[in-house]
Amino acid sequence: MMSALPVHIKMLEQVANALGEEFRQQMTFVGGCTTGLLLTDEYTKEQVRHTDDVDLIVHAMGYVEFHKLQKSLQERGFTIPSPVPGEESPICAMQLGDLRVDFMPDDEGVLGFGNRWYQSAMETAECYDLTTELSIKLVTPVYFLATKLEAYKGRGNNDALGSRDIEDILNLVDGREELLGEVQLASLELQQYISKELTPLLSDTNFEYAVQSQSRGDEGREALIFERLEALASCTIDGSE
Repeated sequence: MMSALPVHIKMLEQVANALGEEFRQQMTFVGGCTTGLLLTDEYTKEQVRHTDDVDLIVHAMGYVEFHKLQKSLQERGFTIPSPVPGEESPICAMQLGDLRVDFMPDDEGVLGFGNRWYQSAMETAECYDLTTELSIKLVTPVYFLATKLEAYKGRGNNDALGSRDIEDILNLVDGREELLGEVQLASLELQQYISKELTPLLSDTNFEYAVQSQSRGDEGREALIFERLEALASCTIDGSE
């Protein structure tokens, strides 16, 4: 199976180049397309799922400002997609050639829905070098986890096995050994949220199947993923489990 990571990096480069330096500094890359950038295990990097869109968080104070942002993006080559009969295109969606790019405001009032962690994810985003000459603001692993848990809660329909958000979460847990230590250094609010959302998943049969799918028949890997998940679910502010 061909790795999706090189394709994802090309997608990110395409969007980053089109944005230009000013917008790159104002926006944070998130979502499934960034999963591979956060992984430190080379094998797991090769297993990340393919996604056909790029997601960014933008700071917008209301619909009028968001509309102005879309106009500015159109000047840089982004377009508003034509409606597809029978499908409702979200207001955040734009196109860059054949590539779908979602610009998601940190103010949920703009779209009528949102993610409680977007604002903090923007504030803590770190610089990531896609190439020697091109860098982006990238969500941190801890906020990637939190935004994905929140996204699953909003759109997962309690189907952990069929959820792309859960698949991304398991890729991160599987492919980033350092994640537990990073969560232990996070705020108490964030730790409690991660624990609150992970705990019921650990007793969900479909989630168990999703972990089995992630481990690809490797019982040792499956046990390791569950061990990491249980540690994350019981993480406390003092750094103990």
